[in-house]
Amino acid sequence: MWRITAVLACACAALTLAGGASSTTFGVADDAGKYSDDSGGTFFHMLTDLGMTENRMAVFWDPTQPNTIVDQAFLDRSLPQAMRRGIEVIFAIYPQKARFLVDTPNGVQLFAQYAAKVVQRYPYVRKVICLNEGNQPRFHQPQFDDSGKGISGYVQEQAMAACYDAVKAVDPKITVIAFGLSPRGNDDFEASSNVSHSPIRFLEEVGEAYRASGRTKPIADEVSIHCYPNLNTDAPTVGYAWPKIGCANFDRFKQAWWDAFHGTAQPLFREGGDSSPGPYVHIYVDEVGYQAKIAPEKTSLYTGSENVPVLDEATQGNYYAQLIGMMACDPNVALLNFFHAVDETSLPAWQSGLVLPDGTRRASFNAVRDAIMANQECRGKLVEWRHTDRVVGAGVSFKTLPRSFLVRADEGFSYEVKITRTSSTRRLTGAVGQGEAARDLLFKLPRLGRGAYRVTVTLHAETNAQRVTTFSRTFRR
Repeated sequence: MWRITAVLACACAALTLAGGASSTTFGVADDAGKYSDDSGGTFFHMLTDLGMTENRMAVFWDPTQPNTIVDQAFLDRSLPQAMRRGIEVIFAIYPQKARFLVDTPNGVQLFAQYAAKVVQRYPYVRKVICLNEGNQPRFHQPQFDDSGKGISGYVQEQAMAACYDAVKAVDPKITVIAFGLSPRGNDDFEASSNVSHSPIRFLEEVGEAYRASGRTKPIADEVSIHCYPNLNTDAPTVGYAWPKIGCANFDRFKQAWWDAFHGTAQPLFREGGDSSPGPYVHIYVDEVGYQAKIAPEKTSLYTGSENVPVLDEATQGNYYAQLIGMMACDPNVALLNFFHAVDETSLPAWQSGLVLPDGTRRASFNAVRDAIMANQECRGKLVEWRHTDRVVGAGVSFKTLPRSFLVRADEGFSYEVKITRTSSTRRLTGAVGQGEAARDLLFKLPRLGRGAYRVTVTLHAETNAQRVTTFSRTFRR
């Protein structure tokens, strides 16, 4: 039996090419306009001042009121105001409570029928996000079954497929956007709190469910993700450890989507150099935000106590400008929405807005406006992505052979190690197991007789066993 120890390691990578035109649009995820006393007129005018063209509004599904569109009166009065100012409204339609899909008889189909009812009433809305953060228990329960097997991805795939079909039946030209994924999750069904899925492993479940269903058409035209920072003070270029996804980890997200759906009817992301007409999916960064400090003279506008470290307004504006530049240079990103435009008044909630509750503009307001104007085309290096058939970041260090060697990868993996004589393929000894992302595994070799040997290390990606990397080295004892 070999003794294996793990040593923490880290690695990061980026893919960039030459600059080019941007297809990214900018907006906010905020219901402040929907609920405002003037039906959103002032709010939508503020968005046009910023150079924004999009406003995502939440539309809840409550199966206890099957004939009611939640907030219909507010939607009826605010959408005409958005139309007059050229603001495109995107609906995020999702269950109001986390167990509605599973506890409601025929819940998946009823949810889809509700989505169809909503888009029938509001033909101005041409883009719909079905579901919201289904990898988090706040929005979908249960995440796992009693044995610890992940199940939320399977239910969400069914709901996504049903929503897609129902909305397309109303109008096939409506763009249906999937999931609104949270960037984080612990993948631990025994966790003391927040039992959840990481987005990578959630997508693996979704892909398995899609393939098992035998479906021969897509479940989505586009895909939405919320790429909040791990810590509110992290810069946009600071990503997450695998299998989570921050704004700096979209290569990881695109690969996970490819792993889940390649070879099926579900469109994938465009890859570098691919000139075919598609169709392709795009990323909708539906939510991202940084919370900012409240000036002493404005504290009376708020209640409660802040619960995260916050940024000064200049840094908030700088980070927002960085995000705008990053997304403008990724051809696979179609939308960047900040959450929010206007601060919430409860300090334990979100103070990420460009505007305070009394209408005062933060310093970040001008920074965002200037960045949007400056990034109508990519001003840096254009991101080019290609899928890989290998294990991402896989590597083996044989420097300490014949005593030991190190194995690592930038994603979860399984391994098979085989020791043979150089003159034979018969396995003398070896090991199999699982490796964690960004952690070195130290393998210590057993006693071997004098002679020439070969060590072969085969790694398989955790979320797609067809992605394989193999290393081999001969040595003498």
